[in-house]
Amino acid sequence: MKQPMQCQMEVDQMMESKTGHGISYRCYGDPEGKPVFYFHGWPGSRHEGQLFSDLAKENNCLLVAPERPGYGRSSAVGHLSLRSWALLMGELSDHLGLPAFSVMGLSGGGPHACAVMSCLSSKVDRGALLVPMGPMNAREGVLRMHPLQRLMAEITPLAPWFPKTLMAMVRPLLRRTPGLTLWAMRRFLLPDCDQKALSRKELQPILQKTMAESLIHGISGMYGDGLRFLEPWQHTLDAVSCPVKIWHGFADTIVPIEFGMYLASKIKDSEGEWLEQEGHFSVPMAHAQACFKFLSQ
Repeated sequence: MKQPMQCQMEVDQMMESKTGHGISYRCYGDPEGKPVFYFHGWPGSRHEGQLFSDLAKENNCLLVAPERPGYGRSSAVGHLSLRSWALLMGELSDHLGLPAFSVMGLSGGGPHACAVMSCLSSKVDRGALLVPMGPMNAREGVLRMHPLQRLMAEITPLAPWFPKTLMAMVRPLLRRTPGLTLWAMRRFLLPDCDQKALSRKELQPILQKTMAESLIHGISGMYGDGLRFLEPWQHTLDAVSCPVKIWHGFADTIVPIEFGMYLASKIKDSEGEWLEQEGHFSVPMAHAQACFKFLSQ
């Protein structure tokens, strides 16, 4: 496959959409490989795709990593629904000259990958979901969320100032000292499997860069994601027609495995890998190779 004209490798690029959104993205992997749109976590940025650059290249995949509005260099122009996000990705595929592509969603990128699969079903070949967030009607998942996460999800429709205030309070720490934030997360919040996964020295510069970049212009990216998570997007899952594979761990303390299981129960052509003693960060580190093998088929 010939490299799309607008997809230079590992440099910042921008698409100006018809709706006035500037969508920043980076490309990784094999410039002539099978195109895969990578949707980052919460929070995240275009730099997150660098985590999988070598694996994408090994498996002949061209990884396109766009930033959602409000993150990094992507503009924040009002609120964007999941459907609107999917339509933007249709624009991006046209911008890149890609008639078809696959999608890969990690954590908070899961709902955005599902939106693209459901709204652009004729364009999407395959979908891979790693530790994906699910809709709020997946009650077993909601009940196993961290109490603060659950509180934010339940109070946002009634008092949107609360999550905004909380995000604004933690933003300086995340933005200015991402290394300290990651250390504290490893030390106090995560199971042993995730602590081990995050201790790999080669990951730290990428993770710190993506965390700092995600919040460079404020909290609008994080807050916008939160609003999209709360949409009733479970009703769109029956429109997903491509093959989908999901990887999720029983030890995940960030996004409970019940969310992944819910998605597998609602997406017709789906298969789940439910992993013992694997967590939120160990799953993508240990199973990304299998993910790219699936996407490259």
